[in-house]
Amino acid sequence: MMMRDEDKPFVMYRRGPWNFTITPRGTKGWTQFGVWMALFAVPTIAFAVFAERLEGRPEFWGALALYLVTVLVWSLASIRWMKARAEVIDVDKLLRQKREQDRKNGR
Repeated sequence: MMMRDEDKPFVMYRRGPWNFTITPRGTKGWTQFGVWMALFAVPTIAFAVFAERLEGRPEFWGALALYLVTVLVWSLASIRWMKARAEVIDVDKLLRQKREQDRKNGR
């Protein structure tokens, strides 16, 4: 079952294939975003605890590398998840339509 655009918890303003902004919409969007961030606190706190214990030891760099990979994977997963649940607004298309409308109105 497809979600109507009005029911989607996020809005994605697309300006190009790699240029976009995703914003939460309403309580549902902010709650889902908050859950993503709260769950991300787990690996962050775990790294902080282990980093303190491993300070000055070679194992620290392995823990840091693991944490950075976790950040990368988590970021990509959350962006993909939010994009799948977002109403997409093509900013370039809207600007083209506005310019065309202004031209038709003789501005």
